[in-house]
Amino acid sequence: MNIERQKPRDEAIEKIENYIIHNHLKPGDRLPSERSMCDMWDFNRSTLRSAIKQLILEGKIYNKNGSGTYVSGEKLVRNLQDTDGFYQTVKRSGREITTKVVHMDFCETPKNIGRKMKLPLGHKLFRLVRIRYLDGIPVMISTAFLDADRFPGLEALDFENNSLYSLLKERYNVEISGGHEKLSITYCDAQEAGYLEMEEGAPVIYQSGVTMDEKDIVFEYFKEITRSEYICYASELTRR
Repeated sequence: MNIERQKPRDEAIEKIENYIIHNHLKPGDRLPSERSMCDMWDFNRSTLRSAIKQLILEGKIYNKNGSGTYVSGEKLVRNLQDTDGFYQTVKRSGREITTKVVHMDFCETPKNIGRKMKLPLGHKLFRLVRIRYLDGIPVMISTAFLDADRFPGLEALDFENNSLYSLLKERYNVEISGGHEKLSITYCDAQEAGYLEMEEGAPVIYQSGVTMDEKDIVFEYFKEITRSEYICYASELTRR
């Protein structure tokens, strides 16, 4: 490719990727400061930041809030066709998972969630917000809404040391059969950035959907904000 015909952002992306290769940077190694990279390659700050944002979106580098930009390591792969939750996926990979509950309460069903869960407006829901840590790094904010009438006593359960789905199975005999979900890219707000130790406005994966039991009854609506430099989503195709 003729570099003179490249867009400035694409040229900056190539420079950063080549820098990582030529300097043998490993996962967790820090890149030079934005000012240093601009001086090295004669880019303006907006061009460099656009390139960094794109590489973060692709999962090749990541930001630590107030610390700098680093090379990403091996990602945890989540299969979109797998009914296992995040807890089971991490355990199966042999990596460490920890959880912190940041909010737990009851709320009334709003219109958009009621439609997805097939519950009437104002129905009582249990809301659970957790930060999920992968190998000690905050990688996901998980919010779950469950029917409080169907699952009495949820507020007394230990969601920091146990899988949500395991507790639902053991206490309420819920077997997961499947669900529906959607993925998109969004940008974290100030609170989300604080939870995930990122810069406000950094790109993240937004996932939302519903989970169904063995009778195909929706029992959960969920939404997740995920750091793309640590986790990626894949779908396995099978030949018919």
